[in-house]
Amino acid sequence: MKTEMKTSIIWMAVCCAILATLLMASCTPVATDEVEVAPSEEAEAIPEEEKEEAPALEEEAVVEEEEEAPPPEEEVVTEEEEEAAPPVPAPDTTPPSAVTGLGATDAYDGKVNLWWDRSTAEDFNCYNIYVSQSEIADTGDMEPVQQITDIATNTYQATGLEDGTAYYFAVTAVDKSDNENTQVASTSVTPTAMPRGTVDSEISVDVYKPDKAWAGTTLLRDNHNREAPRIIEVNMLGEIIWEYVVPRNMGPAGDVELLPDNHILFTATNGVYEIDRSGEIVWSYLTDKISHDADRLPNGNTIFVFGMYDQKSDAQVTEVNPDGEIVWEWYASDHFNESPYSTIDNEGWTHTNAVTRMANGNTLISPRNFGLLIEVDAEGEVVRTIGGGVIFNEKPITLRAHENVDPFSPHDPEALPNGNILMLSQYSPHRAIEMVPETGEVVWEYTVSDRDNWPVRDADRLPNGNTLITGAKQLIEVTAG
Repeated sequence: MKTEMKTSIIWMAVCCAILATLLMASCTPVATDEVEVAPSEEAEAIPEEEKEEAPALEEEAVVEEEEEAPPPEEEVVTEEEEEAAPPVPAPDTTPPSAVTGLGATDAYDGKVNLWWDRSTAEDFNCYNIYVSQSEIADTGDMEPVQQITDIATNTYQATGLEDGTAYYFAVTAVDKSDNENTQVASTSVTPTAMPRGTVDSEISVDVYKPDKAWAGTTLLRDNHNREAPRIIEVNMLGEIIWEYVVPRNMGPAGDVELLPDNHILFTATNGVYEIDRSGEIVWSYLTDKISHDADRLPNGNTIFVFGMYDQKSDAQVTEVNPDGEIVWEWYASDHFNESPYSTIDNEGWTHTNAVTRMANGNTLISPRNFGLLIEVDAEGEVVRTIGGGVIFNEKPITLRAHENVDPFSPHDPEALPNGNILMLSQYSPHRAIEMVPETGEVVWEYTVSDRDNWPVRDADRLPNGNTLITGAKQLIEVTAG
C-alpha cells in the first residue's frame, strides 16, 4: 500500500500540471497591477519519455526503502558461560516401585474383587490391571483390562468371568513418563456361584455393594427369639444356609467362632461347646464361670473369660487344654484390688468381656468396668494398661450397679497385624475404633449413629481392609475410608 499511495500521489501531480498548462494556454490575459507572467515554454508540454520515467523512478525509490535489514550478529557464548548453563536433565527411565499387598477374593457369580497397597510414586499416572488365565510374571506384552488414574483408588472388581475357572491378576503402577515395572507377582482366584439358602422373613439385607464388600458367609448368634435361640450362617443376601438351634439347657449362645476344621465353637450360660456341622457336640467344658468370649488357641487349648457378675475371688481369664484341665488363670484382684478399682460394682466387679492371645505370647484382656485394656505376660504380670483416660474419658470411676449408660465400656479388642488395636467403645456415641496402643491415638473410627443398634459388641477387620461391626440388631460392614 505504501508504494501504491506514493505512485498515485505522483501521478496526480503530473496530471494537475498538464491541466494547468492547458488552462493557461486557452485563457485571455486579464490586466492587473501585478506583473503579467507569460506561460513558460517548458510547461507547454511534457515529453512522453518523462511521463513514463517518473513513476518508475519513484518505484525504484520505494524498493530501496524496503530493503531487508542486515541479519543480527551471531551471539558468541564463552566457555565460562557454557559451563555455567544448567545441564539438560536426563530422561526419566526409572519405573515406580512394584505394587505391594495385592489381594483378591471371589465376589461370586463371575466377579472377583481386588485390593492393593497405595502406590508411593511421586509422579504417579495410573494403575494398570491385568487379567490372565495363566500365571503372570511379566506384563510387558500384555494390555491392561483397566487403568485407574486416582492414586487413592486401590480396589477393583473384575466382572464377566466364568465360574469355576482360575484367573490370575496383577497390578502395576505407571508414572507420567510412561515407566512401568512389568516384573510382577500375580495372585489367583477362582470365581464361584454364591451359595444359596432359605429366606427368613425376619432377616434382611438393606445394603449390599458387591464391588466393595468382602464376599463370603457370615456366622452369628441369633437370639432375637428368646424362645428359640440359634446360631446361623447367612450368605450375602441374608439367606440362611446353615443353622443350629441351641438346646434349652444351654441357654442362648454368646460368642461364636468358626474353627479351621469347619466346626463351631461357642459359649453358653453353662460352658463352652464345640459342635460339628451336623450339630453333634464333639467337645465341651462345663462351668457357670463363663461369659462373653472364648477362643481356640493354636495349641488346641481353649481360653475364655468370666465377667458377668464376677467377684474379686473369681478368675477373669481361664485356659483349659483338650482334656479339660485348667492350665492357666488370671485374677484381676492380684493387680487391681486398690483405688479407684476396688469399689467398682456394675454387673460384676470387672465385667471382663474379651480375651485374646497375642502374637508375642502375651494376653490382652478387656475388663469393661475398669475403662482400659490390660496386657499381661505368661506369668500374669501386667505389662501395660492401654487406653485408660485417653479413649474412654477421664472421669472418676464410680459406677452404680445396672446403670443404663456406662461411659467406661471397652469391648472385644483385637490385636491387628500392624500392632494397633481394633475395638468397640461403648462410651456414647458407640463406635468402632482403631487405636495406637503406645499413644492412645485413634487412627480410624466408625460411629454407629443408630441408637437402636447399641450396644455395639464386636468388630472384625476383614482381609480387604473392611471392618465388620456387630450391633444389637444389625451387622454393618464398612470400608477403610
